[in-house]
Amino acid sequence: MTLPKQAPPGIDPQIPWCSELRCLRCRASLRTVQSELVCETCAAAYPIDCGIPRFVPADNYADGFGYQWNRHRLTQLDSHSGTTISRDRVMKASGWTAEQLHGKSVLECGSGAGRFTEVLCETGAIVTSFDISSAVHANAASNGRFPNLRLFQASIYDLPLPEESFDFLFCFGVIQHTPDVERTFKAMFRYLRPGGRFCIDVYAAPISYLHPRQLLRPLTKRIPPARLYSIVDETAPKLLPLAMGLSDVPVAGPCLARLVPVATHRHLNLRDKRTIRDWSVLDTFDWLAPRYERPQPRRRLQRWAMDLRLRSFRVERHRGLYVIRGVK
Repeated sequence: MTLPKQAPPGIDPQIPWCSELRCLRCRASLRTVQSELVCETCAAAYPIDCGIPRFVPADNYADGFGYQWNRHRLTQLDSHSGTTISRDRVMKASGWTAEQLHGKSVLECGSGAGRFTEVLCETGAIVTSFDISSAVHANAASNGRFPNLRLFQASIYDLPLPEESFDFLFCFGVIQHTPDVERTFKAMFRYLRPGGRFCIDVYAAPISYLHPRQLLRPLTKRIPPARLYSIVDETAPKLLPLAMGLSDVPVAGPCLARLVPVATHRHLNLRDKRTIRDWSVLDTFDWLAPRYERPQPRRRLQRWAMDLRLRSFRVERHRGLYVIRGVK
């Protein structure tokens, strides 16, 4: 997908907050030199791509996510849909309030198009957000208006940030799609202060393995994103009425609807037909495209939390997800 040729409105190409970033090689401070961030110690250089610092190659295993979020930049933003779906999900799952977040530093790991970035920024928190994919450009276009947003492109395994420097850690819809889920989970906590609060979700095992998309993924994850998207865009709207109809069957409806590999979002009570269609296409593609999908069992999440000696953590089931939250 063609990306903007210049920084979106609100994104300063000079990166005034670059002093908060660190060199991946030697961990020294960075400074802006024309279209790059340059290390003050070892002279390593990192490109500034359309106003966004980039610390990974432009092409990587998450290209499908970059494609989908640039196609659906606005679809799930509350400010676009006229709902509070994203805000409600953040606040309900985390147990945080806007008052608790205001003025605090928040690290958002894996921003996608920025549906949750918008919610976090609106609280008045100082939000540092990143994604490994080109989805950061969609996020910048939508949320670059927030002066309290720091946005860059990087790998969750190697972040250009000082350790133990954030008050809150937030990560939704990410860790099951990374190459090593345990490593991903544990790596994030390097950047959370002792006493800092966290909220992370992950596809729940074993229930996620029972979804019919698992029969299709061995094939679909190998199809180039643009080609797969065109297939989904054509077929999902045709399958959607069938899935919705099956879901209305008394008692067995939800189970029957799961036999149709298309996202319905019946539980969200979306009203507008175009919105329902767009969400269905987006999330059906999201099911089928990722190179990695590794749901996790509750017991494993609990073990990882104990390995890190996290305090007061809880693991809760939210539909097909586990949400783990607590204090470092």
